[in-house]
Parts: sequence; structure tokens; C-alpha cells
Amino acid sequence: MCLVPRGAEEGSTVELDPGNLQLIANKPVSFRLFSSRTRTEDKPGDVVEFAPGAQDGDLHLHAPLNAVLRFGKAGERLVPVKLGAKLTEVGTLEIWADSKASEHRWRLQFELRRTHATQAPSRAAAVISEEALASAGALIPAAFAHDAIEPQQLPAKLEQTLGLGRNSWPVSAIRKLADGMLELSEGRKRSAAHELRWLNLCGFCLRPGFGFPGDDFRIEQARRIYAGGLQFSNHVQNEIEWWIFWGRVAGGLNRNQQTDLFQRLSPTLVPRTSKRPRVNPSLLREMWRAAASLELLPIQTKTQLGDELVARITKGDFVETGLWCLARLGSRTLFYGPINQVLPPSTAARWIEAILKIPKAEDAVAALARRTGDSTRDLLPHTLELVRRAFPGADLDAEPKDNLVAMGKVFGEELPSGLVFHE
Repeated sequence: MCLVPRGAEEGSTVELDPGNLQLIANKPVSFRLFSSRTRTEDKPGDVVEFAPGAQDGDLHLHAPLNAVLRFGKAGERLVPVKLGAKLTEVGTLEIWADSKASEHRWRLQFELRRTHATQAPSRAAAVISEEALASAGALIPAAFAHDAIEPQQLPAKLEQTLGLGRNSWPVSAIRKLADGMLELSEGRKRSAAHELRWLNLCGFCLRPGFGFPGDDFRIEQARRIYAGGLQFSNHVQNEIEWWIFWGRVAGGLNRNQQTDLFQRLSPTLVPRTSKRPRVNPSLLREMWRAAASLELLPIQTKTQLGDELVARITKGDFVETGLWCLARLGSRTLFYGPINQVLPPSTAARWIEAILKIPKAEDAVAALARRTGDSTRDLLPHTLELVRRAFPGADLDAEPKDNLVAMGKVFGEELPSGLVFHE
């Protein structure tokens, strides 16, 4: 069915209601989109028929959108709908389906610059109705402006309102919630509990700091919170959540901002004197994880951090977190940083030799040794052979950069569904 005619202007809206459209709700579905540069006579609402495989030159197949559209209680349902569509300013085609049986509206966004062959996410992203999202958004001021909800109750109430566990919230929904929390950032000052919940939930909704329209502006707003500092710094759990927050959104910070962040971490992580400050172990773990997430730090600084970790790990101290941080610092494929920020193969090889016999080191060693096909990043054959002998089951083949599961493992927690990484 033709939705938007060729030559349609950005922001122009097309609406159609053929009378027999139904939406399959509460079940994973895949929406396929075709475009054409030659079919100039098609009008909105026309049914376009073509033989399978006939898109060579005439029809272009874009990346499909995998989604689960939620409606009512669990169980597959058919909902009669009418459609609307428009081209957005950021180069996407936005399509929405308005329920003819209720006030629900579901929005879908197709990335027009990606083809079917390069589509990354295979996991279906839930699509939450605007009605449910508006109800969830109203819970933010209830918690941070009006004290109508205890801050510790907010996550459960959001899950109940959205009908999904928070790991299933799509990126469009969590960014909407993040906008509400950023707007009410002063509400975190009400109490230590308010600040703790704000940091935890807002960081979750902003992760990984990039990948969705408007994230640059959101991170700019978050930086104002950074400038103001922690309000309840005498509470250890608030300090922990502070560094979890910045580790989650580090990918949205530029080089200077990451360096500034590291300046607050370095006296604790790499002190210039032999006397180390005493720090709560959980807090120290999150400080290290935040530092390891700063992929834009100078090579020399990342090497210094890694050397400090190797020294700790080989002494049996800080092993589990240390291995994760070391893998993040020395990975052959960075999560968001450019290729010139990858540490030299010689540095990775030196770390591998030091930790090769450490229990549970296999994942870290694999990240340090994984092949990319780029001779400037890949380790020498004799080091790779050492790794294969130590860990015969290790997969050293390159991981796809746009694989959300692989990237989530690097990131340290599941990434939001619907996130798109541009090469």
C-alpha cells in the first residue's frame, strides 16, 4: 500500500483509512517497507502489487522494523486501525496507527538510510501506546515534584503502567521518560532517596548516551547535573549510583567531557602516592567501571588504567570487575570510540600474557585477542596461538559491531530495544 508519494516534503502528513486494516497486537511482528524512485504515479492508499524478488531497480526493500505492539491484556488481538505517515527532519519515515476501537495510537519509525542487508536488531522492540506512555510520564512529576509517590515505588509503578518489565521498554519510551526526569532534575534534591532513584532511573533511560534523535541535547542537560555535583555525597549508595549514571551515558560525552570526568576518578583509581584512599568496595567497583567506559581517553591514560588493573588482578584483588574493565579498555572493537582509540596490539598482548592463567579470564582474553581483519588492531599469530591453547573454545572471530547482544555484553547490561548504531 502506498503511504507517502514521491516528492513529499518533510513534515507533511498523509492519512488514510481504507476501512479494512487491522493491527496484530501483543505478538512479535515484522513490518517491511519498500520505496521506489520511478513509481511516480502511485497515490496514498493505492494497493501496489509486485512479484516476489521484483524489486531490482524498481522497488527498494528497507530494513524491516520488528516490534510488539501492546494493547490490553496479554494475548494476540486484532485491532481495527487507520494509518498516518510523515517524513521527519531526521530522515525517518514515521507511521502511526490509530485504533478505531479506543484512544490508542502506536508510532513506528523506519530508518530510510539503512537497507535490509545491514539491519542489525533481530529482537522485536515493544511499541507502547501513547495513552500508556502519557500515564507513565505523569508518574515522574508525581514522584519528583508532588511527593504523591515514594521514589522507591516509581520503577514498579512504571512497569505496571507500561505493561512491560523495564528491560523490555523500547528506546522511544525510555527517552520520553528521561526527558521528564531531566526537566524535573531539581526534584532529586528533595532527599537522598529522591536523588538515588533519579540517578538510577534516569541513567537507565538515557543509556548508552547516544543512538536516538535528541540524545546530544539530553546529554547536554545531564552535564548540568554533573556541574552541580552530587547533592547527598555523604550517602555511599548515592555515590555508587552517581558513577553508575555516568558509566551508562559515557558514550554521549565528548573527549573533553570524558577527560574532565576522569579527573574526578584518577585520585582514587591511580593515586600519585603509594598511600591509597580507603573506599567502599562497591563504590570502587563502579568508579572503575565508569572509568573503563571512557573510550575517548588518551591511549596513555587507558594504558595506565589497564596496567593498574593487571597489577591488582595478578595479586588476586578485584578480579571479576578488574577483568571486565580490562576487556573494555583493551577491546579490539570499541563500543562507540573510533578505531584510533583502540590500544596497540602490543599492549593487549602484554595484558593477555599476564592474566592468561587467571581463573575466569577467558571472556576478557577473548575481547583483547578477538580478530577484526585489521592488521593495525589484530594481535600477532603467536599471541593468538597462546590464547587458543589456553582456551580452545574461545571464539576469536570478529563480532558484528551492530549486534545488540554482543554490544550489550561489552556495555555491561542489556541495551534498549530499538537502538540503532550508525557506522
